[in-house]
Amino acid sequence: MSELLQIQQLLINGMNSDPMLCLANVIAWLDPFWDDFTDEDDDYTGDGGLDLALRVVRNSFPALYVQVIEQLRNGYSWDDIDRFVCREIEILGIPLENLEWMGYGIPLPSYGVRLEEPDFYKSHVDLIPVLAPFGIDPASDDDTVFVPEYTPLIGQYVAENLQQHPDARYRQLSWLVQWLFSCSGNSVIDLDYEAMCEFQPLSWDKDDLEFAIVIIQEADEIMLQALKGLAFLQSTPEVFAALGDNVRRIYKVLSKQPKENRHDKPRVRCIWPSLRTSAD
Repeated sequence: MSELLQIQQLLINGMNSDPMLCLANVIAWLDPFWDDFTDEDDDYTGDGGLDLALRVVRNSFPALYVQVIEQLRNGYSWDDIDRFVCREIEILGIPLENLEWMGYGIPLPSYGVRLEEPDFYKSHVDLIPVLAPFGIDPASDDDTVFVPEYTPLIGQYVAENLQQHPDARYRQLSWLVQWLFSCSGNSVIDLDYEAMCEFQPLSWDKDDLEFAIVIIQEADEIMLQALKGLAFLQSTPEVFAALGDNVRRIYKVLSKQPKENRHDKPRVRCIWPSLRTSAD
């Protein structure tokens, strides 16, 4: 028995005297999955969804991966780790419900509006007066809300006009209109859940992850500005009246154009009241 112990001590001494072996020992201790994830094949699936999720966390969130390994060593359950990782990733704005969804790519929020959907107006009653000047009335009992054919074009034109306004409050109103008529250029803002599902999800590699975070943060800022624009519209009757006047003016111009040209942007000068600010 003593001879076996001597051999063991000999091996330990040999390992400790070799820097490369010491480094390998540290790596194996700090990252117990280093050998499982040496395969660089992107189609790696391991033994299940959690294995793939752990690989994604290791590659894309190294600081988070260190905390996961520490929790595993301290006896945390997979459910605890699942909730912890999802919470940390959701801080970035990425809506991750559980780790098994990581295998399907980066999930993105979808703030897009479907004006034809009656349920939208049940949860956004405050927007019904805003959309009324555009000819949208969800009061009927039909399964689908009627949206006039040229309404999206008019909404886009109004949004572009407001975006050029020198008053920041009008530009905030523009973001509201861009959200309602899906013309912001940000897919998170413009696409609803069903439309978002039709696109190939982003992968968890570095470039796609950075891109996803940027568009999510941009979308959150757009929604913040849109809410401010809504508050501005609701608190300023003269602006609300001007919105209706401008929409009617655009409709009138479109109705006089040949039918084949009605999808072209109308040449209409929108008129917005000049408002005094607290600084003035």
